[in-house]
Amino acid sequence: MFKLGKKIYVIGLDAASPKLVKMFAKKGSCQNFRKLMKMGGFSKALPAVPAQTPENWTTIATGAWPGTHGIAVWGRHDPGETITEKHGDEAMSSNLCKAEYFWEAAARQGRKTVLFNFIGYPPTSKKVIHVDWFFMPGAYYFEIARAVSYANFMPEPPFDPSPGVVKKSMSHVEFERAKGWRNLPKGDPEPLEARIEVAPNTGDESITYYVLLLGRSGKYRTCAISRIKDYSKILIELKPGQWSPWFKEVFTIDDQRREGTIRFKLVELSPDAARFRLYRSQVYPTSGFSHPPEVSGELVQKFGPYVNEAVTYLYFAGLVDERTWIEELEYQINWIINAAGYLMNKYNATVFFLHWHLLDALQHKVLGYADPSGGKYDPSLAKRAWRTLELGYKLADELIGGFMKLLDNETYLVVVSDHGNAPNRKKFSILRALAERGLVHIVKKERGFQVDWTKSKVFVDLTNVYVNLRSRYKGGVVDDSEYEEVRKQVIDALRSCKDEEGEYAVAFALKREDAAMIGLWGEHVGDVVFAYSPGFTWGVDGIWEGSQKAGGANHGPQIPTAETHYSSNYAIFIIAGPGIKKGYERNVDFLGPVLLVDIAPTMAYLLGILPPRHTQGRILYDFLEGWDASEMKRRRVPLKIPIVRRKLKGDVTDQM
Repeated sequence: MFKLGKKIYVIGLDAASPKLVKMFAKKGSCQNFRKLMKMGGFSKALPAVPAQTPENWTTIATGAWPGTHGIAVWGRHDPGETITEKHGDEAMSSNLCKAEYFWEAAARQGRKTVLFNFIGYPPTSKKVIHVDWFFMPGAYYFEIARAVSYANFMPEPPFDPSPGVVKKSMSHVEFERAKGWRNLPKGDPEPLEARIEVAPNTGDESITYYVLLLGRSGKYRTCAISRIKDYSKILIELKPGQWSPWFKEVFTIDDQRREGTIRFKLVELSPDAARFRLYRSQVYPTSGFSHPPEVSGELVQKFGPYVNEAVTYLYFAGLVDERTWIEELEYQINWIINAAGYLMNKYNATVFFLHWHLLDALQHKVLGYADPSGGKYDPSLAKRAWRTLELGYKLADELIGGFMKLLDNETYLVVVSDHGNAPNRKKFSILRALAERGLVHIVKKERGFQVDWTKSKVFVDLTNVYVNLRSRYKGGVVDDSEYEEVRKQVIDALRSCKDEEGEYAVAFALKREDAAMIGLWGEHVGDVVFAYSPGFTWGVDGIWEGSQKAGGANHGPQIPTAETHYSSNYAIFIIAGPGIKKGYERNVDFLGPVLLVDIAPTMAYLLGILPPRHTQGRILYDFLEGWDASEMKRRRVPLKIPIVRRKLKGDVTDQM
């Protein structure tokens, strides 16, 4: 008889690619992935359309298609509001989701769940513990102050510049001869000083520190950090490559006092002080970033301060070096693993969900340089890009290895992603085709053009096109009598989009009622749904230009089946535990890929509970021991009744 388990850990690796996982596992870079696949089953998984982050994590968490759970774009368009209102900041929240989450179903049946940097907040059940909230890539809901690099020179980014990150995350410092200090060491006759600030994301009051470079001209060797100009009361003295301990500071935000944690690393200090880089970690509160609020304070007490993966964006911008990037993420990984095991045991929880975003940020930035299919593939950068990708997957491998140590013979481990990434080749704007048919209203500006969506007949949001109906949206401009004609024109425009080389930019364009075949239906889905062809992405640099070469990698605009030799827009699914086949890889050419709606009902089956109420997936029986789906029917059995082939005469309807 099939044996059920008692616990399940779900490790959500945003954008983990099945092709890259297999490649790095085979190479030996990802030993834990390789071990886990030998311990259990593996398959690529088909994301829902569009292959975006909020839609697909919600699909994983509910077992429901986007048409049912209601997240069809990055947020949602609701009737009665203006057509441009999309509730994007709530895309990951429980406010928009209409379907029951897995942890809500588990709670109804007496089971507790721990959610770690996951979707589904604000809390909807007393039997669910939330630690951090997955709010938005590159944005952190509970963050007091973003991670910053203090530098006196402009670092060289490892790939293309990231001006937005540099502007937000680099603070320029100017050193001058130290003045007004007390108790300076006598052996350092020419110390230099600079003032740095820790500015909260919101609020006016910053925390000030003084940085003191010790030594003499041409021989600066250490950096001291102090709150006041007294060397006898410095917080820490650092040599290049050293981290400080954590410090606590109190910030005033919205007239409330919040305690946060700070630490520094001296990334670089040249002897002449011409190159100085001091990294300061992300500032998170010491408590209150969880539900119940006291849980986070308890975790900080036991395992130290918490940080998310913000350092990755500084690494891409050249603001920190590779070693600092890795060290900060290894700190985060160890914290997550320790906290996960502790919470699951203390609260006797059955289910654990984690969202970890590093791989998506990584692939968006560097996959286009590594994969020769990318529109801006650069052989001179390919080696570095592959190294960066491999390092990112090795960090994911460390995370998986830590959770593998938590397993016993009654526990499952699931590794899943929401989508993969495929390199961009061309940017293509569909707005010209829509404007030429009078469907979008163009306003000429001094520099180019701008769309006035409020005066347009349609609104384009990702891969959904909404008709701006008067009867549906506030300020709408289209009568109900025009609805079908507008949709017809939209579909005609999209299906005719070609680049200069004759390649179709749009893979498909469907009416809402026809989009049911891809899991989309209901009032929140676009009146027309489309997806770009593989390699194409949104054109954002202009309206009237044709296609342009595109760099980077993407997932949302392209069809979810987009693949190259190295890359894949497919998601990943790995499962190991009691009753799971060992070393099994699903034959997707026969059974098809796993669907992300299948994960929730399969987990419920393994735990012996009912799935979420709105689950529309199937149980993945082929992963279970004793279930043989590998052999297809091979015999052809002769029919005993002869097949009579006759030619029909006259009108076909006469034969019916």
